[in-house]
Amino acid sequence: MADGRINLDLVNNKGEDENSENKDWSILLPELLGLVMSRLIVKDNICASAVCKVWYKSSVSIHKKNRPLWFMKHPLSSNINRPCELFDPSQDMTYIMEFPEIADMSIYYSKDGWLLMHKDHSSEMCFFNPFIRVLISLPTCKSYNECAIFTCAPTSDRCLVFGLTNIDFNNNIVAVNTFRVGETEWKTSLFMSLERFFAYYKKIIFSGGLFYCFGGLGSLAVFDPSKQTWNTHCLKYEEGFFAPSTATWFGTYFIETKGDIFLLKTLGKKPRVFRLNRDGGWIWEEKDTIGEGLTFFGASRASEFRSGLADDMKNKLLLSDSHHPMINTYLFGEGKYLLGTSCIPFWDGKTKFQTIWIEPPKQCLDFI
Repeated sequence: MADGRINLDLVNNKGEDENSENKDWSILLPELLGLVMSRLIVKDNICASAVCKVWYKSSVSIHKKNRPLWFMKHPLSSNINRPCELFDPSQDMTYIMEFPEIADMSIYYSKDGWLLMHKDHSSEMCFFNPFIRVLISLPTCKSYNECAIFTCAPTSDRCLVFGLTNIDFNNNIVAVNTFRVGETEWKTSLFMSLERFFAYYKKIIFSGGLFYCFGGLGSLAVFDPSKQTWNTHCLKYEEGFFAPSTATWFGTYFIETKGDIFLLKTLGKKPRVFRLNRDGGWIWEEKDTIGEGLTFFGASRASEFRSGLADDMKNKLLLSDSHHPMINTYLFGEGKYLLGTSCIPFWDGKTKFQTIWIEPPKQCLDFI
């Protein structure tokens, strides 16, 4: 195995063992065979599935499992001559790609395999899919969005883009900008926030038809796009929840899963999980875990959970800070971090990146 790949030629090498022709490779333990299949790249997995019925069944079982997100490292616009990296943590494989069409752009958010991007300090925005290399331009928004997310792939007429920017720091005024795919103009509404620089912190999630925006001092605003309403909440904190002023800085992730909203804090030796109780006074309640068998992919611009992954990907936190090219992995079962164990930078450490997790294509053979 080299560079995270298993070479099938080694499996079929008949020169090293004179009895290799008599070996029955179908009698491998199911657990061992499944592990081997899970480590193969797509092309080799397809070849392996043709060996025998046992290998075919094992290969199919791997295909039925959900795919983990891929880790994307996009160089900042000042380094436009650098390539982009796409890292598959399940196979420890990195793909080096050139995307000249987005070389001068920065990333807002990622969902369903698409990126929401913008030109630096500009209202010019677009969607970009790096796997099929499709770029969809958006109408110009009158106000620059300091942060933005979207609800689903832009190929759906249900796709709604949500942007947020600070308008008046002294009076805590923010602008909410929304755009629905298929329309021609943005809608802008002004609201009062509970703190200054509210839009700076980029902590926004979409859940149950609502946008939840978490401020740097611990306040929360909920925007309802159907009613164009903005409700703010002063959150309460259980004892042990450290100072609200550090609640949304580095090492803190705002996430939704199955309708529940969580805050994951990773600044200590052990991650701490807080669930937002919206029925009991909008209070953060500490929990032992978020859920069994889940895998958390955390980055400053977009964080997501996945279930139903291969066994070696379950019960893990895979975390990255905004411009950090490495992934920190935490193993729930062992209660420890594995620092810097994957995604080694392709170029020198002086290069600045934007990092984000992105959904890979279901059929990535053509891409590979």
